[in-house]
Amino acid sequence: MTASIEGGALHMTPEEMLVELLNSPPRSASETNATLQAIWPHLRAPQRNHHGTELVALFQQAGYVSDGIPQPNADLTVYRGELVSAHESGISWTADLQAAKRYAQGYATVGDTRVVQATAPPVTVLARFTQEAEVVIAPHVLKNIKELDRIPHFKLPRLAPF
Repeated sequence: MTASIEGGALHMTPEEMLVELLNSPPRSASETNATLQAIWPHLRAPQRNHHGTELVALFQQAGYVSDGIPQPNADLTVYRGELVSAHESGISWTADLQAAKRYAQGYATVGDTRVVQATAPPVTVLARFTQEAEVVIAPHVLKNIKELDRIPHFKLPRLAPF
């Protein structure tokens, strides 16, 4: 654990706080909501360490989570940059096509990637954050899913030793 003590208070990383939320007895919806609002934008690829259904259930328990963006009352077009080989549908999408393209390009050093577009009915939108126009989705209810672009895997050149 990488928690530190400052001024007598225990400080945990966003990842450690997420683990605590997932593994501790359920908290009130408002406490879970406030914690997710504080930590989610600071997490990097949370589905790498946690199953999407666990994360969706956590957001559903919290109610709609946002840093100020209102809950949509109409369908929302969302995008995702992901590995083609992804084993499970991702829950982190974006309302910004350029952000999805950046993610796809970034993951292309790992394998073939793609940019996907979908329609998210309001009931699927669990959270929205201004950072990267992120939209957290219950992915099993998305509609009109289509691939917009594919980026082939590329390897970074090896640097010669000095």
